Amino acid sequence: MSEKIALIIGGLRGGGAEKVCVTLANGLADRGYTIDLVVLSLNGAIRDKELSSKVNLVNLGVGHARYSALAFWRYLRSARPQTVLSFNRQISVVLGLVRKFAGLKFRLVSRNIIFLSIAESSKKGLWHGFISKHLIRRFYTLSDLLIAQSHAMKDDLVSYLKIPESGVEVIHNPVCQKVADFSNANNLAAEVKKDYLLCVGRLEAQKAFRYAIAAFSSIAPDYPALRLKLVGKGSLESQLKEQARALGMADRVDFEGYQTDMIPYYLGAKATLLTSLYEGFPNVLVESIALGTPVVAFDCPSGPSEIVAEGANGYLVPHKDEAALLAAIRKALEADWPRDRVAQTAGAFRSDVIVKQYEEVLG
Repeated sequence: MSEKIALIIGGLRGGGAEKVCVTLANGLADRGYTIDLVVLSLNGAIRDKELSSKVNLVNLGVGHARYSALAFWRYLRSARPQTVLSFNRQISVVLGLVRKFAGLKFRLVSRNIIFLSIAESSKKGLWHGFISKHLIRRFYTLSDLLIAQSHAMKDDLVSYLKIPESGVEVIHNPVCQKVADFSNANNLAAEVKKDYLLCVGRLEAQKAFRYAIAAFSSIAPDYPALRLKLVGKGSLESQLKEQARALGMADRVDFEGYQTDMIPYYLGAKATLLTSLYEGFPNVLVESIALGTPVVAFDCPSGPSEIVAEGANGYLVPHKDEAALLAAIRKALEADWPRDRVAQTAGAFRSDVIVKQYEEVLG
């Protein structure tokens, strides 16, 4: 197969978008496509170590998408990919403008990673609050196709960008290959559960881990050995630690920092909690159920309602309903969860299934 596809992303740090990008690059390369994975910069890169040798990694050495037009023009003119898959909306805007004004020919597909109307409305300042927002609303649609990670995200894109439904395709995120390989190769039922609940993500306002800490403090007296582990880094770490101290939970809430290998954390957890204000498609939930660990999640926009199967792999809670969250955590702790059955609910998110869906829209 001679078709060349370029996957373009800001970098290869430890986030969910980077994980999906590497999974797709490896999967498409295995299917015979010529794959370039193009990054603006490799500063702080972690995921590059997970790339297949079949994937050609291209580092443009650019600090930000707003400065990338010339570097993209040079790359596209030289490499001549037939299709470009962008993992960043600012990058998509620049790519659309470069193609329009430089007369380059390639198909531009943009993978949207967030609930756009909420993300854009929260931006402040001249660049992010006005210029960037205007550019995205005006030029994001230069893409030939947008990929939404959930049906709710598709509805939001159609409404916010005022585009036809045919301009957006829904493709869920895949289970990363490392998690899938472990799940397939091991007897999950033999893994020993430990006494903790798990939260995973950046310690930022969007993840709203304050709800998890508050709920944990309410049930902690009934489960003396139970702990809460937060895996991730972010600007709210001190604030969340102070909340734990104020609630008398400082010695039972563990701040684990960023971890490159999440498998042991998921395997040991009684349940994984998601308390986000909004999401795109939370990989945390997919990875947790793929490893046989149930989840309790706020029904935030968007994604959890398309992952959580009530009573089969966890519980979905009305958004920001603290009493319902507390009740669902108790229920999850008391329920019997056959791990192989929980893991089976992740079948729709297998990497081979998702890569095939991308192949159909990219090829």
